[in-house]
Amino acid sequence: MYSYSDTYDRAGAAERPIGRAAVLARFGAPEQMVIRPVPNPTLGRHDILVQVHASSVNPIEWKMRAGLGLPHALWRLLLGRWPILGLDYSGTVIGTGKGVERFRPGDQVFGARRLSGAYTDRLVVRETSALALKPAEVSHAQAALTPFAGQIALACLRAGPLNGDLKGRRVMVIGASGGVGHLAVQMARRIFQAREVIGVCSARNAEFVSRCGAHSVVAYDQTPPEAIASSHPDWIDGVDLIVDAVGDERYHAALASILLAPHGHYAAAALPAVSPGRPGEDARLADLPRLMTRLAGRAASGRYTTVTGLIGGLGGATDVADMARWLAGGRLQPHEHAAFTLDQIADAHRLSETGRTVGKISIRMP
Repeated sequence: MYSYSDTYDRAGAAERPIGRAAVLARFGAPEQMVIRPVPNPTLGRHDILVQVHASSVNPIEWKMRAGLGLPHALWRLLLGRWPILGLDYSGTVIGTGKGVERFRPGDQVFGARRLSGAYTDRLVVRETSALALKPAEVSHAQAALTPFAGQIALACLRAGPLNGDLKGRRVMVIGASGGVGHLAVQMARRIFQAREVIGVCSARNAEFVSRCGAHSVVAYDQTPPEAIASSHPDWIDGVDLIVDAVGDERYHAALASILLAPHGHYAAAALPAVSPGRPGEDARLADLPRLMTRLAGRAASGRYTTVTGLIGGLGGATDVADMARWLAGGRLQPHEHAAFTLDQIADAHRLSETGRTVGKISIRMP
């Protein structure tokens, strides 16, 4: 949790160095994020002060900005009176608490916040949080595209009884050209050595997903979910893991009971929609009983896992350290769809909300 009120209203000393942050004035449209000065917060014993050079946009952030269907008063309790959104960051350590042992000023680091706080050029994080040294050969912009979406992809690939043992197996990734999806495709092929990686995306992004490592690509605008099994009968009872980064209810209904192998598992990085036109994460309070019932029914099968990210279940520092090695070796290559500055954060959110981005959107700090 990281908010303007924590860093500014209670900062105390006006002479502290001043940074800048995108502060959410009120929940709603992108323009409600306002750039404001933010004095450095006080460092705790195990805290690190990072001069942030780059961040990125994850869809969950603009869903949070819009309120995610929850009462705004509840979000204020979770995020603070003047929240600063953002999860991913990459930058330079410029200060450390007295108890910090793993990092020192001058270190280049990257990582992901637990809930919010990365849309700023100065950020305090705990030494034990999800961060690692950034590989020297990887730019800050590239590194900042990776941590949160990469952790989600890893959690999905490790879900179920196989627990990441995907060598020689068949993996399907729904939403294969998106932020989580394109990393999941690369990891399944290059890290976990799956025998066959199937990417589901639009026809216009098929070539990109193939370059990411997919052996086969299903274009959803040519082959709807209901027709995938009949179009590929050899996949029936033969898919070991389905990673769903979209949350379209039709995929689970059409594929889970037909394509999954006896030991197969369905890992969802997005909640299923329960209201037309509203993603599952944006369910209204009135929709929550229906959503919980649907999730409980799937979980009871023992073949379904929901990977949320915001409330735990991710690998933290271990995952980020793994991704650092893969980035350095070229096995993981996050794709930058577009780049914006912090002052253009509203435009970056608008682009992400179109749902047509390939890879991720980066935010560059001045």
